[in-house]
Amino acid sequence: MEPLADDKFWKSIGLIEGTGWSDAKTDLAPLVYFLSKQTDNTIFSFEEALSRKVHALDTRKHYRRMCGFFPGQADTFLYKRLAVVAQGERVFEAILTSPKRYMRWPTDWLEQLLYTAREAYELKHGTEMPFSATVSVESFENESGWRS
Repeated sequence: MEPLADDKFWKSIGLIEGTGWSDAKTDLAPLVYFLSKQTDNTIFSFEEALSRKVHALDTRKHYRRMCGFFPGQADTFLYKRLAVVAQGERVFEAILTSPKRYMRWPTDWLEQLLYTAREAYELKHGTEMPFSATVSVESFENESGWRS
């Protein structure tokens, strides 16, 4: 599955209301509703694009900046990467190219963005989404990002 085109992906991300840095201060309902009105392939393409962007941030340098040098922070690291994507293209690209630009608190993360495509599909069809992205969003899975 091809990812959603960047312009469409970032426009969709722009529907997120609130800070985008934490589940408690972010409303993903507008994004879920919007996606639920799209074709199934668009929902799948959104999931693919989100997964690729989160995967791209899965590097040793990003981990050190977001979680320090403490082992065992896989979920926290994943949710922090999701929060970076929720900030939009400009912030995402800045942090992707320079992890030192990540300047948030240790408790800031956005787990719920991980489930938006699945929730949209379930809202539309009443069943689980029969699609998984081609890359893993799980922490420490980006082999090239962990080599150095």
